[in-house]
Amino acid sequence: MSKHVESVKAVSKYLLDIAEKRQGTDLERRLREFAESLGEATDRLLELEDMTSALPPDLGNLHDLPDELLSELSVSKTDELEDQLVTVINAYGGEASLDQILVGLFRKFQVVQKRRFIQNKLYRMDVVWSVQGKKGHYTTIEPSESDALAEGIEELPSGAIRSDVLTGQDDNDSEIPF
Repeated sequence: MSKHVESVKAVSKYLLDIAEKRQGTDLERRLREFAESLGEATDRLLELEDMTSALPPDLGNLHDLPDELLSELSVSKTDELEDQLVTVINAYGGEASLDQILVGLFRKFQVVQKRRFIQNKLYRMDVVWSVQGKKGHYTTIEPSESDALAEGIEELPSGAIRSDVLTGQDDNDSEIPF
């Protein structure tokens, strides 16, 4: 959990402690309302952290885990640029063009990078995928196998792509194409 969330929780607890001492007064009611509003703000902060942090997809959300447990996990850390890229793509609703990503990096983080460097970085990231049929578009939503099949690319168990799907030729054709 971030220091910001911890701070908001601490202020909320402080307000509840004061409200406890002022039982039966109008001040108690207002303090409890403020504390409740801060609780909702805490929930929203956690939600925003979830959306903007690059996390290992197989472990899900790690923000609610205590520090003792986090120190025991062998989760590889992403670098700052990878976190920023995921944040920018998620800010655009989970899908963004390379131009949007470059502008978003600058507007959110004042980071200027070369187009080719960002393309290469996105290609190597495990939590970002190219959008089928849209050149230069990237998403943080993992495409399903049915999406690939819908696009006409059929994968074999070994990961190889059938040549007849790509060429439109059937392997059993007796004609020689050359």
